[in-house]
Amino acid sequence: MKLKLIIALSLSVLLLGSLSLFGDSTHDTLPLGPSSHKYKITKVEKDQIMQTNDEKMVSVEEMVKANPSTDVFVIGEAHTSYECHTFQEAFIEALYKDNPKVVVGFEFFLREHDEYLEQWRLGKITEEELLKKTGWYKKTSYNYGYTRLIMDLIKKYKIKVIGLNISRDILRKVSRKGFGTLDKEEKALFPTIGIYNKEHEYFIKSIFGSFGVQVPMWFTNIYNAQKCWDVIMAESMRRTLAKPGFKGYRGVIIAGSNHVAYKLGIPFRYNKAQRRAKITTIVPVFLPPKDDKEGDEEEDAHPMMKMMSGSLAPAAIFSRGIADYVFSVPRPEYDHFPMLGFKVKLEDGKLQVTDVTKNSIAEANGIGEGDIIISLDGVDVASVEQMRLILSAKNWDDEVSLELAKKIAIKKPEKEEKKEK
Repeated sequence: MKLKLIIALSLSVLLLGSLSLFGDSTHDTLPLGPSSHKYKITKVEKDQIMQTNDEKMVSVEEMVKANPSTDVFVIGEAHTSYECHTFQEAFIEALYKDNPKVVVGFEFFLREHDEYLEQWRLGKITEEELLKKTGWYKKTSYNYGYTRLIMDLIKKYKIKVIGLNISRDILRKVSRKGFGTLDKEEKALFPTIGIYNKEHEYFIKSIFGSFGVQVPMWFTNIYNAQKCWDVIMAESMRRTLAKPGFKGYRGVIIAGSNHVAYKLGIPFRYNKAQRRAKITTIVPVFLPPKDDKEGDEEEDAHPMMKMMSGSLAPAAIFSRGIADYVFSVPRPEYDHFPMLGFKVKLEDGKLQVTDVTKNSIAEANGIGEGDIIISLDGVDVASVEQMRLILSAKNWDDEVSLELAKKIAIKKPEKEEKKEK
């Protein structure tokens, strides 16, 4: 069976999972972290960047000029926000132009990938070779196009670049069996893991909600894995900047916002290992959806709130303790890069569909659970990585041809019951 799917832009085919990666505003207003302004709530509007210590609106160039002594900038992101990555691109370019001694570290690359990242930086391997050598689409389904913005800038200026993470096998072992199951060599990777931070534990537990409270042993392992993640990313940049060849360099760490917010994750672990290091944190906060009228739709809202809600500009609300700088990001109405809306697994050498998202492109075109993906655009596919690599090149209004083997149940037709006269 062959299908040709037109990847038409439709707001009804969003994958809800991707939108869940965007910040929950309730976690942006917590009174956490070392800032003396953490109890003060403020706002930013569209296209604004705030310096939170004095609520001054600034540009990326002004941010760079205001922080000449910063050793490491830690920038949070929502992984599938194109606007987050355009901000990162602009900031890194401004930082490089101020002083070209810059090294950028990515959450989605591993330490062992540094060799391939160096080859990419110098133009010795292609993008496709980089993705295959680093196993980008083995590890994640996130479209590389988001990270491409920064990577193309890195290649343009030949900026130093490193991987911050380690094999997920170690983190998976911690999350499933506990930190104590690691061997001595593995534990040595996380030198500051034993330093307790009650605010960080509270922050992560608040994100997991009732499940984290009701299943405490599960949360303990998950939380220790989260700490390991923070430690390893901080250590990867710290040990890089400590090398003789990186004297005078400034670091940029790019990671998910939950690793950065309130200076409780990566920044905390970095400073515990190197107390004199100057860390500057930058996080996005998300503007409300266009159709969110808040008090206007609340029956119990104060009349003044109802009257004013229509005239107020959309704004993201947050605690000034969340970071040193905050930039506003719109919540997208759709994914920047299309997602067809199905999951697969390799079963007996074949790619079998295991799940189809409701109201997705895949569902609309008759792809169902149990189907076998034989080929994409005439190319036989034999791995999840290969399938993701082909689909990652697609944009809205493109087409993709799928060849499927479908399972059809052969059942006897049900007999109609005779009606009594």
